[in-house]
Amino acid sequence: MTSREPSDRITGSWRSTIGGFNIDTTYTATEVMVDGHPALSYQLDGNQLTIDGDATTRRLVDFPSRSVMIQVDVITGTEHRFERAAVAG
Repeated sequence: MTSREPSDRITGSWRSTIGGFNIDTTYTATEVMVDGHPALSYQLDGNQLTIDGDATTRRLVDFPSRSVMIQVDVITGTEHRFERAAVAG
């Protein structure tokens, strides 16, 4: 993975923990699916992520390393850390 653009780095499977629960999140080029729930569309404009066109879901996305993604809720300032899931095979 040579691209430094967030839109190229977000695709794939990620794991995180919220309130003590493990959450699996998968991003394709245009959709995000959380723990097997129906996929929602998303837009990533630079480092600003918006889910299903809803501005209240806007997050700032950063990739401090290849295997870590940080999303910050712009309304609450809450930081959410994701780790890239290992690819089987």
